[in-house]
Amino acid sequence: MFGIQRRNHLLSLLQEKKSITVQEAAVIFEVAEETIRRDFRTMEGQGLIVRTHGGALLADDINFEHPLEIREGINIKGKDIMGIRAAELVHDRDTLFLDASTSALYVAKHLKDKKGLTVITNAELIILELAKCDDITLISTGGYVRKKSLSCVGQATENAISSYHADKVFFSCKGFSPRLGATDSNEQESSLRKLMIKHSGEAIFLCDHTKFDKVGYIATAQLDDIHCFITDTHLPEGWKVGFQEKEVKIISPNS
Repeated sequence: MFGIQRRNHLLSLLQEKKSITVQEAAVIFEVAEETIRRDFRTMEGQGLIVRTHGGALLADDINFEHPLEIREGINIKGKDIMGIRAAELVHDRDTLFLDASTSALYVAKHLKDKKGLTVITNAELIILELAKCDDITLISTGGYVRKKSLSCVGQATENAISSYHADKVFFSCKGFSPRLGATDSNEQESSLRKLMIKHSGEAIFLCDHTKFDKVGYIATAQLDDIHCFITDTHLPEGWKVGFQEKEVKIISPNS
């Protein structure tokens, strides 16, 4: 089978399965795993898929929310870079909202040396990440636990968020474009992010390059709502004008 035929078959499989591992694809097509990795690199360059740690997932399904274990493997290096830059914005004794995105989890990983922080979150993984930090007051919103995301959602969660005020919120979502803003694929998660933004002094949006020009069907935030935009690479051509007009600070690896 020629490479282009194999990649077309891979794309068909992804449209059915939403995600696939390198090992699984190598068995199906009876080729070496390195061959599948090369196929994935080619397909990602064409904008067809997003590579994850050990596999790939379909890039353009706006209504599909990938499971947490899949999202955790997407662009680990880029999210860690964003987490480092985000933590630089946090001062001792700040109060923070962290949403249930995997990008916010990487912010949490770099907060452990801060003093006197209060962190409010609906994300179980962030709670586990910070639970042993003696100098961080950790507040769980409680609520109904979504198993797909290990996040708390629902009316009880919304009531809890509404009872607090934070200096900053760090959040992410499914995708972003300057025209449509930040969009999501789950209404409950979107509602909580909107509340966190409303009850925060500053909204810091975490947007790695895999989210550029990706669109979910739920509007979460416009550029007017965002104070700072953190990314792992240069912005696409033409984006900066809109950010400058709205006075949104851009933080990238070289800024």
